Parts: sequence; structure tokens; C-alpha cells
Amino acid sequence: MKIAYILPSLDSKAPIFVAKLLAEFFVGQGNEVAVFYFDDICKVAFPCGTRRINWGNKISFDEFDIIHSHMRRPDLYLAKNARNIRRAKIVSTVHCDIKNDLAISYGRLVSAVFSRQWIRALKKFDATVQINDFLMKVYAQFKNNALIYNGVKIDLHETERHREICEKMLAFKSAGLKTICSFSVIVKRKGLMQILRLLEKDECFAYVCIGSGDYRAELERFVSERKLQSRVAFFDAVERPYVVLKKADIFCFPSYSEGFSLALLESGLVGASVVCSDIPAFRTFSENEISFFALDDIGSLQKACETAIEKRDEKIAALKRRIEQDFSQEKMFLEYQALYKDLTKEHTEDAK
Repeated sequence: MKIAYILPSLDSKAPIFVAKLLAEFFVGQGNEVAVFYFDDICKVAFPCGTRRINWGNKISFDEFDIIHSHMRRPDLYLAKNARNIRRAKIVSTVHCDIKNDLAISYGRLVSAVFSRQWIRALKKFDATVQINDFLMKVYAQFKNNALIYNGVKIDLHETERHREICEKMLAFKSAGLKTICSFSVIVKRKGLMQILRLLEKDECFAYVCIGSGDYRAELERFVSERKLQSRVAFFDAVERPYVVLKKADIFCFPSYSEGFSLALLESGLVGASVVCSDIPAFRTFSENEISFFALDDIGSLQKACETAIEKRDEKIAALKRRIEQDFSQEKMFLEYQALYKDLTKEHTEDAK
């Protein structure tokens, strides 16, 4: 089988990591894989050839059996060229609640225009993959809609940068503070300001924020204005950030909108007690596994953090069992393989 992945860039973001994992698996299975991307950002290495393209380029679509896109621009690119694709089957993994995600990031007017355009494009695909149960309901109108959870596998090798972050967490603990940790791209949609507002309300908590993004300056300004520097530490993005969670009391994921989080899965496998905003994407999990809080309700966040600490052992055990059962990389690989084979079945039949 010949497979192409179309990506917005090779940046270190969750959808790109998913594509990398799939590329590694299919190359390992003896398939021919190629990656095409738009923006000149190359932070993630792939086990196959990569080529930068632009909106006007037309790749040799029908050299491939499967062309699999991730995120808005690649989806629109394939939809634009769909009429020229005769043989290849086109697939997209939908990584977010499109309308809500765009509204939070860019405003409702932008969302009204671009979400309609994006969803219309996805209706041209031979198959779409949803990464949680909520998105399966939202996009029930798509043809050949498949539910495939993201899968993870962790590597606990510790580097000097990990040790530096762990030392800061230990310093907070030595001061008698309960340590919250987050790692993500730092944009408004991730809801991280809610954690800082909790620290302003409750002096028992400290916060280690790992990541970079255009909203980090706003968080740092809030910390400075509220004089929270003694209980907040910022660190730039680090490879395999979940390694440090063994020193944190809580991993917090306070997003306003999400598709699904590899970081949440990684934290669960490491053995973190997880707190999440109560949004549909996270309700794939139960209250036995995760502590939930109501968005922008700092009292609710405070209570969820206290519950996560009080019931730490039982929640960690329940979440780890669930992830190992439903969210392994092996399960994800086999489900994508089955989808690809089903889509290309007619190729095999035509060749007989």
C-alpha cells in the first residue's frame, strides 16, 4: 500500500505526532509512505520522505492508495483537488470540535465562515476519523465515519531538562505547596489562566507551566501583576514532558475546547492524578478516573484539585487501567490499518 500524509507543518503538535506514529507503523509494515506539508516548520522527524508543498501544487494523487490529511488547510487542499483524484481514497482525522474551536480561538464571526467551509470540505472525503465519542455525534452526517481513539506509548528516560523541572516541583513541595502541572501549546483555548486564578484564591497551590505559545506573555503578565512569582514557574516545551509528572500532585487540563489530548493519555500512563474541565471531549472518561470542574468556576476547580489529591491512588489506578484497555498505540494502529484496507478493497478486487 502507498500512503501519503498531508500536514500543515512538521511542528511538535499532537496531530503531527499522531501522523508520525502512523507513518512509523505503516513503514514498519512494509508500506511506502510519503509526507507533504505546507509551513516551513520542521521539529518532528518522520521515518520517510517529506516534501514541502504550497496551495497551488498538485502532487501525483493517484500514485497513492490512501491520502490522509490532518487539520484545516490539508483538509481544504484535498477537498479542492478531490475532482482530480480518481483512484486514491482520501481520509481525514478530525482533531477538534471545529465550530467551537474556531470560535474560541478567532471569534464567532470567523468561526461562522470558516467552520462552514471546513465541514463542507470534509463531506467530500471517502472517510473521516473521529477521536472521541462526542465528535462522533457532532459529525454524524459525514459518510464512512469511524471512531478511532488516539493511542500512546511512553518513554520515561529522564534528561537534564526534566531534572531541572522536577527540582522546581520538589522545591514547591518542600515549601508545603500542592503542585499543579500542565504541558501544552499555550493559547487562550487551553484555559490555563484558570489555574493562575486558583493560585490567586488559594495560597496552598503552586503551578509549573510547560510549553510555549502566543498566550504565555499574558499568563506571565498576570503572575507579575498578582505577585505570584514565588508559586509559579514557566518552562519552555520539552520532549516527553510527562516524565516530570511523578513529582507533581496534579496534572491539570483546563481547556475550553478539545478534540482529544495525547497529553492526558500520557499523564495517565505515567501515574498522574488528572483534573479536567467538564467539556464533552473529556467525558470519554468517568469521574472514577478523572476529577472534573466547571469552566471558569474557580471554586469548582479548587474542589476538583482537592478531590484529585484526596482520592489520588484510586483515580490513578482507574485511569491507567482504562488507558491501557482502550488507548494503546497497538489498538490505534490496527484500527487505522483496517480502515485503510477496507477503503482500498476495490483496488484489490479490480486487479484480480
